[in-house]
Amino acid sequence: MFVVGVDGCRDGWVVVALEEGAFAGATQVATFSEVLALTSDAAAVAVDMPIGFVERGERTCDILVREFIGPRRASVFIAPPRKALLEPSYNDANAECLRRAGFGLTKQLWNLKPKILEVEHALSEHHDNVKPGDSEAPPSSEVLSTRDVTAKNRGGYVQHGRLGEQPSALRRFARVVVPDRRSSLPPLLGPRVIEVHPEASFRQLAGDHLRASKKSYNGMMQRLELLSAAGIVLPKQLSIGRVAVDDVLDAAAAAWTANRHALGISRSMPGPELQERDGERVIAIWV
Repeated sequence: MFVVGVDGCRDGWVVVALEEGAFAGATQVATFSEVLALTSDAAAVAVDMPIGFVERGERTCDILVREFIGPRRASVFIAPPRKALLEPSYNDANAECLRRAGFGLTKQLWNLKPKILEVEHALSEHHDNVKPGDSEAPPSSEVLSTRDVTAKNRGGYVQHGRLGEQPSALRRFARVVVPDRRSSLPPLLGPRVIEVHPEASFRQLAGDHLRASKKSYNGMMQRLELLSAAGIVLPKQLSIGRVAVDDVLDAAAAAWTANRHALGISRSMPGPELQERDGERVIAIWV
C-alpha cells in the first residue's frame, strides 16, 4: 500500500512515500499540483496545510489539536476565516480576522498564504478531496485566487538514493513505488487528501506529549526514534535539494498518518458529529 506525507519547504513541497508502512522514497517538487500528479496512485495523501475554512470564528479542529499536543500548542496556527485570506494585504486580513473571529492573524500564517492558495486551487482543479463513492465536490463558493502564487521549476525524484529529473522521473516515482492495492482496503473514513499537523501525528505516535522542539537536537532525535520504532527508517542521505531536517521529519510523520488513514484506523479532530464544512469539504485534522 502506497501512501505519502507532504510538507511545505523553502523551494516547494517535500514528499515522503511509504510502501506497506516503510520508507519507500522522498522527493521535492515545486507546486502542489505536481504533488497531486505525482501521487495519483497513492491510497492517501496527508498534507501539513490548512484545508477548508470557516466564515466566522475559529476552526474547531485547530482548537482541539492545540489541546491534544499540549506543550507544543504554539506550533498550531489558528486558521483565519476565509474572507480574511481573500484580503490583499496583511493589515486588511488582520482587521478582517478580528471582525469575523475576534483574534488577530499571525504573520507566520499570513506568510503561508501562497501555499494555502496552492493547495486550495490544486484540490479544486483535481477534485481530489472527494470521499470515495461521492460525486465530485464542486469548488468552494469562493475559491482563493492563485495570482500571487509563484512556482519555481525545481524538483527531482529520489528512490533509495537515486536522483532523477522531472517530469518523467516524477511519473516514474508514482509507478515504481506503488503498486496500488486500494481495492483490498476498508473504505476511507474521509477524503483521500487529508489535512494533518505533524506535531499531532508525533503526539499520536508517541502516546504522550512531546516537550522538546523539533528544531532542537533532543527533539529531532526523539522524532527520528519514534519514526524508526514505527518502521519508518529514514536514510542518512537524501538527494532532494535544500530541505531542512524538520521538513523531512514532518513529511514522514504526515505519511505515518496517511498510512493509518488508508488502513481505516485514523481519527479526525473533531469527530463526524462536530465537523464543520467548507462547501462539500470536511474541515478536520487527522491523526
